[in-house]
Amino acid sequence: MQAPGTNRDADFQARAKLHKRQYDCSMNRRTFLTIWAGLLSVATLTGCDKTASENTTQWPLVKECSLHQQACTAQQGDASATLKISPHPIPIAKPLGIEVALNNLNAQKVELDISGLNMYMGYNRVTLMSTKPNYYVGTSMLAFCTSQKMQWQITLMIHQPDGTQIQIPYYLETINR
Repeated sequence: MQAPGTNRDADFQARAKLHKRQYDCSMNRRTFLTIWAGLLSVATLTGCDKTASENTTQWPLVKECSLHQQACTAQQGDASATLKISPHPIPIAKPLGIEVALNNLNAQKVELDISGLNMYMGYNRVTLMSTKPNYYVGTSMLAFCTSQKMQWQITLMIHQPDGTQIQIPYYLETINR
C-alpha cells in the first residue's frame, strides 16, 4: 500500500515534466519561426532594389591626385570627368565652389555626394547646374568634425538619359586646424 499523497505527487511531477517538454517545444518552435522570419526579411530587403546596382557603374577611386592643390581627372577609356573644388586648400565648414567638366559622358543630371569614410557625417548631396554643355557648377561644404584627421569620399553621380548612372569617387583628407 502506498503512502497517502504519493500518487498525487508522482502525477504532479509527470504533468510538470510534460508541461516543460511542451513549453520547450513551443519555445523552440517560436525561436525557429522568429529566426526564419528575420532571415526572410533580410533576404527580402537586400533584394528590393537590384536595378539600382545593375544600372550603376562605379569607376575606381581617384586617390593619387590632391584636390587641395588642383583639379583632378578620372578617366575610363575615352570618357573623363574633371572635378575642381575651390578655394585651395579646401577649408572645413566654409562654402566650396564645385566645378565639373565631362568629356564623352552623356549626362542628364550630375550630383556631388560627400561622405565621411572614417566617421558618418550625415547626408550631403547637391545637384550641380549645367552652365554650358558638359560643364556643371554648384556649391557645397565639408561638415566640421571633431576628429583631427578626416577622410572623405567625394562622388560624382552622373545620371544618363538611358537610366544608368556612373559614380566616380575622389578621395580627400582634411586636418582640423
